[in-house]
Amino acid sequence: MELSIQGRERWVVGWYLLLCLILLLRWRVLQQFLGIRNKAFFLYQRWHQRFFVGVVATGLMLGCGAALVMPYITSNVQIILHAMLLTMCAGAIAYLSTSFRVYISYMLTLMLPVTVWLFLQNNPVNYVLSCLYIFFMIAGWISVKRMNELVQDALYYRYDNEALIEDLQRLLESVSQSNKALEKISTTDELTGISNYRAFRVHLEDIWRQYQVNNMQVSLIKLNVDYYHEFNAYYGLETGDLYLRQIAGMLSNQLNHRSQMVARLHGAEFALLLPGVSCENARQVAQDFMQELAQKKIEHARSRAGPYLTVSVGLGSQTVSAGSSSRELLGRVDTALKLASERGRNRLEVLEG
Repeated sequence: MELSIQGRERWVVGWYLLLCLILLLRWRVLQQFLGIRNKAFFLYQRWHQRFFVGVVATGLMLGCGAALVMPYITSNVQIILHAMLLTMCAGAIAYLSTSFRVYISYMLTLMLPVTVWLFLQNNPVNYVLSCLYIFFMIAGWISVKRMNELVQDALYYRYDNEALIEDLQRLLESVSQSNKALEKISTTDELTGISNYRAFRVHLEDIWRQYQVNNMQVSLIKLNVDYYHEFNAYYGLETGDLYLRQIAGMLSNQLNHRSQMVARLHGAEFALLLPGVSCENARQVAQDFMQELAQKKIEHARSRAGPYLTVSVGLGSQTVSAGSSSRELLGRVDTALKLASERGRNRLEVLEG
């Protein structure tokens, strides 16, 4: 308004239109940048230079325009204009601090023209204002430099931590896989591929704790291949191992629920754990297995129980209660298996609790 009264509104309007043109060009460049779908392979240097040119052009228009308008406005308006320039320079720290070069260029083009004009006035008040501008430029330079260092450090540690986290995740996955493999090895019989004695005892205790609530029945079958050492001595270890694997497969076929388990305890002794199965049903399972083995007619020339490979079977069944123990069932089945061996083998003995 002051300049229009003084008849200088034309060049002010021209300056304003030129500033609007620069801002429009910057907006167009921004839209082009935002329109890039894949920014992973764009030319970073070219777009950074365009951004730098736009910031410098805007700073020059503002700084030079302020220096040109200073002689024609009152002191009060000059103070307002100084405050606006200092505020614009301070506010740019938040947006341009990531690029130290861009911010310094913007600050100098915005504030240096007014600082030079103040020095040329040979006025003590203007000297103080010019010193204030210089102080602010130095403070801004130090602040942005420090902030830029903090940003760079934050980015560095962020990427470093991300790499560390990725390495840690890979390590944990590797350890988890190794633990699963070790657990499988520690609970699986190497020869037959079924559960081993350790897995059998753990599963038996788990079943016992689970069935105490419902007072359900648990049946256990133990069987031992008759005269297995004599079989190995006569036919060879490889043949003996082959038939142990076959027996393990036949026992596994008797399972019909995931809570049931077949395990090789040691040597030629196997166990069939049948939770929730009555003694009579477990007896039928054992008899079916013995009949299937007899039908195979595996020759055993050194057996005193018959011409073919046979097994001695001990069966025990017990209702699980709060005061009972799995050791009672194990002792009962071991006794039954011992009786089967003492009474001529190739037979089934049952002790029901």
